[in-house]
Amino acid sequence: MLLLAVVTLAAVGLLWWASVLHASAGKDFLNAIATGLLVSAAFGVAQSLLTGRVATEVLRSSIVGEVSRSLSTLNNTYYPTNEFEASVEPSVSFNQLLTADLNESSVFWFRGVSARYTAVRLELNRNANVQANLILPDPAVATSIDGRVDYLYRQGVYPGKSVEEIRSTVSRDIRVGLVGLMEACRRCSSIQLILTPTPLLDRYEIFRNAIWVTMFSAKGTGLVFPRTLRFQENSVIYRMQEAECLQTRHHPGVRVLEIPRLSSDREFMDFYEVVTGARISSQGMTELREAYREFASGFRVKADL
Repeated sequence: MLLLAVVTLAAVGLLWWASVLHASAGKDFLNAIATGLLVSAAFGVAQSLLTGRVATEVLRSSIVGEVSRSLSTLNNTYYPTNEFEASVEPSVSFNQLLTADLNESSVFWFRGVSARYTAVRLELNRNANVQANLILPDPAVATSIDGRVDYLYRQGVYPGKSVEEIRSTVSRDIRVGLVGLMEACRRCSSIQLILTPTPLLDRYEIFRNAIWVTMFSAKGTGLVFPRTLRFQENSVIYRMQEAECLQTRHHPGVRVLEIPRLSSDREFMDFYEVVTGARISSQGMTELREAYREFASGFRVKADL
């Protein structure tokens, strides 16, 4: 811009010089040079303005693009992709999306209590190569379900029931879930039970592309299905929980059992005793199977599975 200013001043100077001269070839010469300089200066100013606007636009677009990419990365790292509010009935959209994540996974981690709903999904899953690892309360340790019992009592999920009655309900749900997992074993590559005396209150389900967090620790009253968040596989919580699951499996205080491919009632009852520490009769096993079938049938209808 400084050079353009010098050229403009030179052109003005030449025009002034030409104006004081009498008509002659020299005056025409000075006018021609001055006019050429002014035209060049005008084109130079216009080009500079256009170039400056283009450069500014390119810079702005670059900054906006970089900020957008940074925000997208931040959202994927710290914020959920889906959110499902607490409800009293199974959500169809929740279960369809979660089932789709399961069908696309070869390894599945679960941290919860009864795993009844998980047993139904594993029975229905279309991926026979899935390896399911379930971190559950150890049925042989009575205090392992205290957290869930306290939650159900505190939130009034079973109104009118005492703490002991709720404890009995949770214990039965765990036994029903165990029978369901034994039934689902043939639909998976393997199902591994990781039995811990100190399970977490919240539920975590880790798939290949996402992690689902069901927040039993969140506020709510009388809601069987708490608020649930879904995060992508590149999120912080995915990496943290995946590491915690591996750490829990190798903890010396847990029991790790793989469900065998059972065929006879005797084998079912023997494995049931290994897991729970209690012997069950043939009639008792039949009753638990019927209870699971009734639960699974109702859940499939409500969840549209």
